Amino acid sequence: MTTMTKKKELFSQEEIARRVKEIGAQISRDYEGRSVLLVGILKGAFVFMADLARNIECPCQLDFARISSYGDQTVSTGSLQIIMDVSMPIQGRDVILVDDIVDSGLTLHHYAQHLRTMNPRSLKTAALIDKAVRREKLVELDYCGFKVDDGFIVGYGLDCAEDYRNLECLYLIDM
Repeated sequence: MTTMTKKKELFSQEEIARRVKEIGAQISRDYEGRSVLLVGILKGAFVFMADLARNIECPCQLDFARISSYGDQTVSTGSLQIIMDVSMPIQGRDVILVDDIVDSGLTLHHYAQHLRTMNPRSLKTAALIDKAVRREKLVELDYCGFKVDDGFIVGYGLDCAEDYRNLECLYLIDM
């Protein structure tokens, strides 16, 4: 259990809902007449992906992968471990890889490379938060919720050592 010393609201529940609706509408336009497979990176992306899926009008299926680069730390260890891979075949499919936050870019970069070996028809990326200032690997997001300069963010699925995922808003916290 972590102790959150101070939190500051970064994005409200209404701001998040509005932005997720906009991203869902864009995906619906981009994939009109086609089916898309959303692959969420657990655990952080589960809330964002659930809301995103409900805002996509074209047919979509959901799958998940669990990748660890943090363990129980607050900074990436730099090594990527696939704990659970996708279970659905992605060959020939339009796939959107969904993450909660992209900071170093290591997880999204390496897992996207892994998915490309499975020959999807297309592979795009979506993230709720883009923290490009911390980027170590070049990652271009096709769909992005919010750009944030720096700070530790919790809520709406994002955690600090597994705590605070349940908060409805996104908060900056002091560690």
